[in-house]
Amino acid sequence: MKIHSTAIIDKNAIIGMNNEIGPYVIIEGHVKIGNNNKIGPGTIITGNVAIGDNNNISGHIYIGNYPQDLEYEDGDTYVKIGNNNIIREFANIHRGTKEGSTTIIGDNNFLMVAAHIAHNCILGNNIIMVNGAGLGGYVEIMDHAFISAYVMVHQFTRIGSYSICGILSKITQDIPPFMMVDGNPALVRGINTVGLKRKGFSAERREKIKIAYKILYRSDFSLSYALKELKNMENYEDIKLLIDFIESSKRGILLKSPKNIIMKE
Repeated sequence: MKIHSTAIIDKNAIIGMNNEIGPYVIIEGHVKIGNNNKIGPGTIITGNVAIGDNNNISGHIYIGNYPQDLEYEDGDTYVKIGNNNIIREFANIHRGTKEGSTTIIGDNNFLMVAAHIAHNCILGNNIIMVNGAGLGGYVEIMDHAFISAYVMVHQFTRIGSYSICGILSKITQDIPPFMMVDGNPALVRGINTVGLKRKGFSAERREKIKIAYKILYRSDFSLSYALKELKNMENYEDIKLLIDFIESSKRGILLKSPKNIIMKE
């Protein structure tokens, strides 16, 4: 254990083995930190925060501060962070807002400089958020998504697995898995072909996703009819993932142009 002499650690905090805690770090409240983590200078971790193992938490980060929500009443709310995450300087992660609720970050994520994770967000695994990207409350980001710099995501919006959001995009509707979006307001531009190749998707898998994309975005089908067509392909795992995402959407999915944004009835 390497703890700098200027670090301040609450007596109620539970700190595991082989952690490095840098200068002027403040750890206060019922914080639980696992093993083999690095916490850089000036970072503040406060409240009911649980952090797993092998995380690299850079300097001047604020984890567990109360949410930017006028309905917050100073109850017991939480932040939970998994393993093997990289969190860079000036990022901030807020606790949940309603009593007993939690902001959750999974494993193997990379949150770059000044990323903002608002209250009650849920991040899966292997997600990248680039500099200045921000999430409103209750946003859900699924595994392997890529959020480019200065993307702003509206509260309660979901971003599907293996999707990519272009720089400066404004996201106000759910983004289905595998899609590439860009713009303000954001539009679906195609499938995330490069990302899928990098993640090891075979040519056959990419072709099935491309067919599904054409049914959703290059036909004149209504969303309900497009779903019926997609269900002819639901024996493919990727297409089943896409169907399930669309059917569970509450805000509606982003389609190819503003006039084609369809709200779920």
